[in-house]
Amino acid sequence: MRGLQTWMLGACALMVMGAQAQDADAARQLLRQGQAQQAAAAYSVLIERSPGDPDHWLGRGLANARQALWPAAMADLEKAVALAPGYADAWSALADVYRWNDRPAAAADAYARLAVLRPDDVQVAVLRARSLVAAGDLEGARLAVQRARELGAAEADLPALSRPRKAELTPETLNPVVPSDGYKWAVSGGLFRTSSGSSSANENSLSVRRYGELGSIAIERLGLRRFGYSDQAWAVDAYPRLWNGAYANLRYQRTDSPELYPARSWRAELYQNVGGGWELAASHDYLGFGSGVRIEGVSAGKYWGNFFARWRHQQVKSDSSSGSGDRFFVRYYYEGDADHYVEANLSRGRSDDFSSALIQSSRSDSRGLVWYHFVTRDWGFKLSASRSTDTSGYGAKATDAGISLTRRW
Repeated sequence: MRGLQTWMLGACALMVMGAQAQDADAARQLLRQGQAQQAAAAYSVLIERSPGDPDHWLGRGLANARQALWPAAMADLEKAVALAPGYADAWSALADVYRWNDRPAAAADAYARLAVLRPDDVQVAVLRARSLVAAGDLEGARLAVQRARELGAAEADLPALSRPRKAELTPETLNPVVPSDGYKWAVSGGLFRTSSGSSSANENSLSVRRYGELGSIAIERLGLRRFGYSDQAWAVDAYPRLWNGAYANLRYQRTDSPELYPARSWRAELYQNVGGGWELAASHDYLGFGSGVRIEGVSAGKYWGNFFARWRHQQVKSDSSSGSGDRFFVRYYYEGDADHYVEANLSRGRSDDFSSALIQSSRSDSRGLVWYHFVTRDWGFKLSASRSTDTSGYGAKATDAGISLTRRW
């Protein structure tokens, strides 16, 4: 009797395995026939049954890639190589998807893993060399080109060993929602100093930002010392994706013992790409000083070649005062990407104080420079300096300087 039970259990297992094999064959057939959506659905059923099978994850990743569902394709293929680190076909597909999505550093790493599994594949060597050049790793690219030549690669297929430049920057290529080359984390710290006559202010900041499919979000800590007082604040700053060509900046900041920072503040700004390199934005800010300060803003930006310029206008209102301001800046992206630029900016503002019987008005202007540069793929810095002047007759002047460092991975 026990032998009969064992035989029946074995027969059932063979039937289940046979059915799964037939389903896997059907999914592969759908993929070969170009029915990517149906193939993805079939592979999803297989994954639910056997989540540890890397073939199913590879199949669905390929089906998603054929539908240009890139984040889903990357996730599936990354799962496939995690389950089977020696699966060459999965590494090949993942490297290609990274390359097609302008993630050259990730593509180069994936091709390196593939080269270990296929050491004599000349096409893998060529694609790795191209990816390294696109990522700006020229030293690594030289070694990869040398290896490709050893394998017999044609000179016409090899990349030129120079840093690539993009022909034109657009709102999509410089969108702050997603960092260049697909980094998932960034940590930044900065020091800033303002000097005006015999007084000064010192501020510091530290932020940790996480990037994902829906956008990015950061936790920030701010510190300020001025007039013998010190204050600290915490903030949450997010750049979520919205509809096509649109994203937002949402920020909330608070401090429990307000001395210099407002007790509460928040902002919401909507950006929309309207085509032709133009980007429009509208914003609302609230600062919890006294009964509250409200700031309404609009801006327009234009990308052309390796340049970007933006003009912003703001209206400021509180119970006792009102004001307005304009800021204009122009940036030159000297490496053709978001990681390297210099900026010149100009700001002008007016404030009217109604707290006394005699309305008091003040005007000011400011000029500044910014340099943003990544010295390696992972480490970068930002230097800023500006000079502001009260132009209403008081003649007060202030100088600002700042430095920040960024590490991303």
